[in-house]
Amino acid sequence: MIKVLIAGGKLQGIEIAYLAKKAGFYTILVDKSAEAPAIGLADRFVQENVFSELRLLQLFKEADVIIPAIENDRVLHKLLEYGGITGRKVIFDEGSYRISSSKTASNQLFESLGLPLPGKYPECQFPVIIKPDNLSGSSQVHKAWSGEEAEAVIAGMAGEIVIQEYLEGRSFSIEVIGDGENFYYPQITEVITDESYDCKRIIAPAQIEKELEDQFFGIACKLAESMKIKGIFDIEVICHNGILKLLEIDARFPSQTPVSIYNSSGINMVEMLAGMANGTFYGGNATKHEVCLYQQIVVGPDEIRVMGEHAIGDCRNMALISGFFGVDEGITDYFEGKMNWKAIIIITADTCGNAYEKFLQCVENIKRKVNNPNLAFIEG
Repeated sequence: MIKVLIAGGKLQGIEIAYLAKKAGFYTILVDKSAEAPAIGLADRFVQENVFSELRLLQLFKEADVIIPAIENDRVLHKLLEYGGITGRKVIFDEGSYRISSSKTASNQLFESLGLPLPGKYPECQFPVIIKPDNLSGSSQVHKAWSGEEAEAVIAGMAGEIVIQEYLEGRSFSIEVIGDGENFYYPQITEVITDESYDCKRIIAPAQIEKELEDQFFGIACKLAESMKIKGIFDIEVICHNGILKLLEIDARFPSQTPVSIYNSSGINMVEMLAGMANGTFYGGNATKHEVCLYQQIVVGPDEIRVMGEHAIGDCRNMALISGFFGVDEGITDYFEGKMNWKAIIIITADTCGNAYEKFLQCVENIKRKVNNPNLAFIEG
């Protein structure tokens, strides 16, 4: 049995542990916190700081492949060092990560390849989006409607920032898996965000026109061939006036989309990466063709709210439950009688509409369980 060492037990750790379990792998999760959300999904948990060299080298020797689920330069560099000492493969491309972890460096790469981007401030129209250069996702993202408002936001932010035109439109994502020479693009997904620009739902596969699909694959191919990725990265774009414009890339294991793609197509990215680590890189073949909706819910005494993935970050004792309130699966900290809880809800169906109907039925099932038919349902 293949043993996977997962370094980090938060959102990406949940994703990797879930997919490793589906592949039939044995998982060892290491995290310095005894309350990491992914602990309940792993076969074995080791509470340890990554810089505890003797203990980590022992764990590396036990594993066949190591997949980082963390975004910390010092930690990632240390993991690569352990891989060099033990001869174990760490699925992490340091050069690509260095580019993707800086929005400025990423944008410079996009421009050099002639890829479409949102307009730059101050030449662009308002509103604008202001982001820290080196944080991923929706962390510390601000929207400004005027030059005065933008300057006030900038004055309150430390470090390098990136300011671009805010564009309305649908957002899409694609993963790229490569061994430096061969590249595979499993599936395009749609990314739906909450009011804080945090992803609240994934639709897999994206319901996307052929012309846009071709545009996106062209962008992905250019980036893969330029970066020569050895591992995995994801690309996010927004469709504005019929043109896909690049928002960001992340050269690390993503959250949300890999589980969505697995449930839609049967393609397991952890299984692919483990094969690549052992010298058997292959393009995953779809074994099913369904629509998957993946969303996070927060349940309290007064409401059920769909929220971005940050809501899951502080969960404890999460478990994978089949048939959770009538859906395919839930990854949740819920237990009988608990009033405040959170869950990742995974649903598959033949169409997007039918999948959403299943989700609404799940909401009704939760209301019945807590005996509160007036519990408010809010799409955050």
